[in-house]
Amino acid sequence: MNRTIARALFCVAPLAATAFAQGAAPDRGGDAQTSAVKEVAAKVVKAEAAIHSLRMRMKTSGKLPGGLEVVTAGELRVLKETQPKGAVRRYSSLEYSFGEGVRGRLETAETAAGIQIFEEDPAFGAVFLQIEPLVVRDLEWAGTVLERSDLPGMVDPRASAPLGSSLLADVMQTFDLQVDERDARDGEAGVWVVGQRKAGLDEQNPDLPLADRVEFFVRGADSVVMVARYFAGTALLQQVVVERVEINVDMAAADFVVDSRDIQLRSVQDHAPMWEQIEKTLQRAEDKSAGDVVRPSRRAASDEKSPEAGGK
Repeated sequence: MNRTIARALFCVAPLAATAFAQGAAPDRGGDAQTSAVKEVAAKVVKAEAAIHSLRMRMKTSGKLPGGLEVVTAGELRVLKETQPKGAVRRYSSLEYSFGEGVRGRLETAETAAGIQIFEEDPAFGAVFLQIEPLVVRDLEWAGTVLERSDLPGMVDPRASAPLGSSLLADVMQTFDLQVDERDARDGEAGVWVVGQRKAGLDEQNPDLPLADRVEFFVRGADSVVMVARYFAGTALLQQVVVERVEINVDMAAADFVVDSRDIQLRSVQDHAPMWEQIEKTLQRAEDKSAGDVVRPSRRAASDEKSPEAGGK
């Protein structure tokens, strides 16, 4: 099982609408249900903006193509620092199992020094890698261009929108959502958002979700998306459940350190499998970008060599 599949099962959060996590989209439809759903999503966005720190435990269960069942359990940690320039520390850990007892682990931390990754893969063994800040910046740019967050080497994308705004924003692109009559889950008040996949979508689109129906529970007390469920007909394809969330708790630098298990740290450039994935991703973004725009690191290198910058 590769890390892309494991991460996708854990976070279920493509960057299809990261801009929505910056501010609620305007209501152009005029439909009462659409407005109600956007109001719920806007509350999640507002709650995320007020977070200074967060610790969250989640579990995911689902099925891979072919019916193989996969279970993941993981933790997110986020700390917004006031200096320098509101820097954000992010951490995610993920343990997964599938088949007959096959297990793996993925642990990632992002700080001003870049990203460190420990991966224990059942097929390829353990590696401990460092991604330099310039490469992180390139990948962030590629994610914006490609409208994706499941990029190689990056911290779990839900860490950028930890209460679940990106989950809601993503499904709003492909599902007709409405607020359900149910108003609680396990004794906790909140809102259920449900919907069917939109009609007329391109069935050949590889990014079209397998699910044709979804439902989410947004807890009223703190606007956390506590449950996300994806169905095909009556069959539950995937479920994400938040088991525990702590908001604005004290956190230290040690909370953002990856346990290397005594594996030597290597540059990601020296680990061909991941570096090839990164390079292919950056090239795809350059191919797609308007005006032949290249990745930030290449633009910076070009500027340094230009006569205007005093380069030679």
